[in-house]
Amino acid sequence: MNPSLSLSALVVDDELPVRVLLSKAMEGCGFQCVEAANGDEARAEFHSKRFDVVITDLLMPKTHGHSLCVHLCEQKTRPSIVVLTGFCNDKIKRDLQARGVDLVVYKPVNYNKFAEQVREVVFAKHVESRKNTGNSDSSQDISQPQISVPFPNSSPKHVVGILFRSDERADLLKRALSDDSTTCFTVTSSEELCRSLNRQRIDVLVVENELGGFLSGLEIVERLNQQLIRPKVILLTEDPKNVGEQASDIGVEQVLSLEMKQEDVVRHTRIVLANKSEQDVFIPALARCLVKDFGEIPPLPQLVVKLAGYLSMPVNEIPMEELANDISADSRAATDLLNFTNMGLSVFNQTTSVRQTVNLNGPKKTIMHVLSAATLRIQSQVLSNWNETHRQWYQKRSVITAAAAATFAELFENVSPDTAFILGLVQDIGCLVLSKKYGKRYDLIIKRFREAGRLQLHQLELETFNIHHAHVSAALMLKWQLPQSLIRPIVVHHDNQLAEVLSQVDQSYLRAIQLAEMLADSTEVTHSFRSHLLSQKASFYDKLTLEQRNRVFVEAIQYAKSLCEVFKFPVPDPEELTKILANSMANAGEPLEQVS
Repeated sequence: MNPSLSLSALVVDDELPVRVLLSKAMEGCGFQCVEAANGDEARAEFHSKRFDVVITDLLMPKTHGHSLCVHLCEQKTRPSIVVLTGFCNDKIKRDLQARGVDLVVYKPVNYNKFAEQVREVVFAKHVESRKNTGNSDSSQDISQPQISVPFPNSSPKHVVGILFRSDERADLLKRALSDDSTTCFTVTSSEELCRSLNRQRIDVLVVENELGGFLSGLEIVERLNQQLIRPKVILLTEDPKNVGEQASDIGVEQVLSLEMKQEDVVRHTRIVLANKSEQDVFIPALARCLVKDFGEIPPLPQLVVKLAGYLSMPVNEIPMEELANDISADSRAATDLLNFTNMGLSVFNQTTSVRQTVNLNGPKKTIMHVLSAATLRIQSQVLSNWNETHRQWYQKRSVITAAAAATFAELFENVSPDTAFILGLVQDIGCLVLSKKYGKRYDLIIKRFREAGRLQLHQLELETFNIHHAHVSAALMLKWQLPQSLIRPIVVHHDNQLAEVLSQVDQSYLRAIQLAEMLADSTEVTHSFRSHLLSQKASFYDKLTLEQRNRVFVEAIQYAKSLCEVFKFPVPDPEELTKILANSMANAGEPLEQVS
């Protein structure tokens, strides 16, 4: 095989996150990838381009994977065919292999190892092809292709992108920065940079301002901001003093002299990376585009954005005096906080002092109250155009998820219930954007989800729009400039493969909101499938007795019930909830406490 050969792959799967992960892994093994969401799209792509390998799922809408494989096997010159599926059936596997499918692999997989396995299949086919055509003497060419790969196979902690006028200087910096904890990629234009960042995440962008093209480095950063791509940026420029103020306005982290030595640029980049304790998340381009120009959901007030930034700080580092002063200066936030705090208190115990309220609640609960009130206000504005049935569905689901997430976070995971409450409240706000964008199409999805117990909302969304509500919620939170610590658990909470890279704390919040959402889903339809999902997720806490777990669930439901009454939302039926818990804990062998 020619060492400079560039391989091509057609990746076919109806789940967007799977396509993204698989394409990224395949690119790391030297493949140029084209994606298709179903068999019909795959056929169209196959007949318009040449591919070395087609990787397909089996269960997909429209033309399914088995039919696609049969079609490919009938072609005169066919590519390598690989099936990657979660549908385990030995009879179908034997049938596919008998027809000529090269490899059948069952999900879940390690995508990087799977990509290497696919490359071996393609390589072996090339070797066999050479033998059949009498070119067996070219053994020197028959080696693993040494292809320039755009991104590495591994998933290092940090990713740095470099855009310089000089390719040579960019390559030198790339080599100097690359190590076990950091990977780098270089691009030669703003278009190539945007294409790359629509396919993968990035932590730091090092860019020259004077690129000699149509756009300056500052203009490129500004356009990335508009696309909701906001890495830390280090700008190299001929005149740091003159561009410093403009650079600061658009969020550039550091402005350095273009004449700075490479070792100093490396040092500054490492300092920026060292201050990033966690990776920024990757939000699909489609979700970002949907939210970017969507004006029907108003922005969060700047005060709320500032307060949200405190959530990732240790409690003893949050400036209480500044927090109280900021809230006091905003009449709406102050009113919301006092109303929440005085709720349920007698007239003699109520307070009118914001400073006293902040001290009484503590900083994080204070922030939770203000952020929750702002979010609920935005929800009510958007929900005003929804029909009454869907509005009640969303409000009840949202409050149950938030209340349950807070309870599970505190009693199961021992992390902040206030942060979990906010996560539970905003995790499905993307539903509002999808509804506004797609109207009756999305209304039909909600109707199907509410009537058929075996259906999952995010799967229906993926099948129809190639993104789900969590992707859109995360993009909206990014647009609101909320901290990455809140965005990370949201964007991956329906994508278990991506969740593996989260920190232990983020995984705790993730489990809390996943379990809470499953509980909310179970209140919609009493069905064995949803009960099974709820029971399966709750089994993570099997170190606790069934009685202890039951008490936590009952407390979560009671909290949700009280919040629904406060906000005048539809109140969950206690008897129905007890029945749901009983179905989910069917193997417990212990009586369940009646939810009151």
